[in-house]
Amino acid sequence: MRHGFLWILAYTNISNGDALFTVNQVSFMFVLDTHKLMRLFVLICFLIHGFSSEAQSPLHRYTYTHPQMGTVFTLIFYSEKDSTEASAIAATVFARVDTLNAIFSDYIPESELSRLSDKAGSGEKVKISNELWEIMRLADKFSKASNGNFDITVGAITRLWRKARHMQEMPDSARLQTALTTVGFQSIKFYKKHRVELLRKGTRLDLGGIAQGYAADECLRLLKKSGIKMALADAGGDIALGDAPPGTNGWSIERAVDRGGASTDTEILYLSNCGITTSGAKYRFFEHNGIRYSHIVNPRTGLGMTHRNLVTVKAPNAVTADAWATALSVMSEAYWLHLRPKHRELTVWIATLNL
Repeated sequence: MRHGFLWILAYTNISNGDALFTVNQVSFMFVLDTHKLMRLFVLICFLIHGFSSEAQSPLHRYTYTHPQMGTVFTLIFYSEKDSTEASAIAATVFARVDTLNAIFSDYIPESELSRLSDKAGSGEKVKISNELWEIMRLADKFSKASNGNFDITVGAITRLWRKARHMQEMPDSARLQTALTTVGFQSIKFYKKHRVELLRKGTRLDLGGIAQGYAADECLRLLKKSGIKMALADAGGDIALGDAPPGTNGWSIERAVDRGGASTDTEILYLSNCGITTSGAKYRFFEHNGIRYSHIVNPRTGLGMTHRNLVTVKAPNAVTADAWATALSVMSEAYWLHLRPKHRELTVWIATLNL
């Protein structure tokens, strides 16, 4: 009887007649029987081929886009799934985004948010959906943490500024002052069983500083539920990141860097399993008499922000990054330095645009 050893990568113990297989080593005994030897050789070749094929299952990179919430949603993910299944998953995710838009939009008169705003000052406690309840509770948390620099009750003001951008003229000051009287996150009252009351007549809710981040997180959640962990969900710059792409340290995210002088540089961040967003007046603004007014308004003054800061926030998720980027665009850098010790979960970069 002769003995021999063969080293292969195997994942189970296999026993078959005179052959004994272990995890890292195939140890076998055989007699000088040609037929047995041939059968054993075929078995070993089959095992090696099977294990190597399994280990080399290809990952496909998929990209899908979908216009919604006044921007474009982009999904990028890696998966072993075929294109048909991947497309079906993306369609399900985007259908969820459409549903959230129908709930959160303040542009659609029939949306759940608009119907709630219509009840402001009526004394009615309105029962709302799980989604609207959750995002409003999050908004309330961010309003309190930022001392009111984030506030979803600015809807009456943002409506005036939208009209101003369209007409290319400043909002009427008297109307701005009237709109300011409807602002104040403290006027939103929460009750049991998902009921909400807006105390001030004329209050309009605007989720523009939080809804896209919330939707990006929801996209990533649904992808993970479908077994896809290496994924990115981008809601027009509000980005939710899952596991890093294969063979990398993270997703490549570009941010603005203030180098001083006349130029604004960029830096590449490699990130995974977090949220990141940037806010500022670079893309959405109204310019009057040489002054650029951001689409982000100050809840205390009713005016669009006029500084040239571009704020980037990295947070545990996209909804947190989105809300804090809005708040930080309103508050002073000095006040943020005061708050920062309480929010170690946030990484903040502030660059000054050279416009």
